Amino acid sequence: MRPAPLAAAGLAVLVLAACAGSGEPRPRPTVKAGEFGTPDCFLRRAASDFQVLDDRNVIVFAPGRADAYHVQVSLPLTDLRFADTLAFESRSSRICGYAGDELVVASTGSSLRRASVTGVYRLEPAALDGLLARFGRGRPAAKPEPRAGEGAEIERDVGGAGGP
Repeated sequence: MRPAPLAAAGLAVLVLAACAGSGEPRPRPTVKAGEFGTPDCFLRRAASDFQVLDDRNVIVFAPGRADAYHVQVSLPLTDLRFADTLAFESRSSRICGYAGDELVVASTGSSLRRASVTGVYRLEPAALDGLLARFGRGRPAAKPEPRAGEGAEIERDVGGAGGP
């Protein structure tokens, strides 16, 4: 064998081994379009707060905490989890997930990052709770309180089969 093909074959083996990885992949929550909430729009200037779920999913509150929207973006934004500020750009005054709607992320020590908004879904309280739970950020479920009441009586013979 000539050295060049041998080196190429060795490199290919290394690349395949690196892709295989040694650890198990961490399962990533997935959300289908519209699985939580109904398609809707919000005024881009009304966005007052946000909660990042992962690098493609954000909950935006516009104008207040009672008005939650699930926003999905096309490309993963690794800086999204560390975002200090989010902004939206659009050809209109509304963010709906149409062509031209963008999420702009500003993080300390990083340049501005942009991603296309692919979906906006209005979240009712139950849908918000479900979405938060999917990403492991939900409120813990209330533990049921034990209730006083009639219990079962159990008798057991502890003396053995022959008994005293």
